Amino acid sequence: MKPLTNYQRVSQYLVKIFKLVNEGYFNSSLEIPTITIQSTVGAYGHVSVQKVWHNDNTATHELNLSADYLNRPIENVVATLIHEACHLYAMQNDIKDTSNHGIYHNKHFKALAEMRDLKISRHEKYGWTITEPTEQLLDFCISNQLEDIQIVRQTLLSPIRVPGNHPTAISPRKPSSTRKYICPCCHNSFRATKNINVLCLDCHTPFIQAV
Repeated sequence: MKPLTNYQRVSQYLVKIFKLVNEGYFNSSLEIPTITIQSTVGAYGHVSVQKVWHNDNTATHELNLSADYLNRPIENVVATLIHEACHLYAMQNDIKDTSNHGIYHNKHFKALAEMRDLKISRHEKYGWTITEPTEQLLDFCISNQLEDIQIVRQTLLSPIRVPGNHPTAISPRKPSSTRKYICPCCHNSFRATKNINVLCLDCHTPFIQAV
């Protein structure tokens, strides 16, 4: 796979990940949103309450992943995408998962998210919104060979919160929980959650950990 250093490629990649998430965690029941990459400093993502994207035939919700945090470990980006997908599921099924104009995340949201391999902790102001990937979500990323995104938008804008969005509480960047291994001969690669020694059976050469 080519490195994810191009905006258009990343945009298409996020659509691919959403489809994997929809199939793997929602039985392909979610309506497909319009996935955007916009600067929302102070939030990892949001989903619109209304269907704000329109063409002649359809209207869709907006699911945005913040351009300011795209280069987090891929398991964290996927966790944010699932977080927002849970809000979509709640809207489609008339589940009240937030209050205070979509800001406070209640226990209904916590239950929806934890059913889908997320670890949810409570934020004093925003409720059950602090989102982390579990080991099961790491396995999902590895099995689907998901790669880290390598571009990010650097901005000096102040944090912005728009009523109706569902902000994901910000926490310090953590190092990736996965490691990428590459065969130096044939360049086959895979990811693992721990340090391991593996031999490429095609080349009879040990895999090396990518820097």
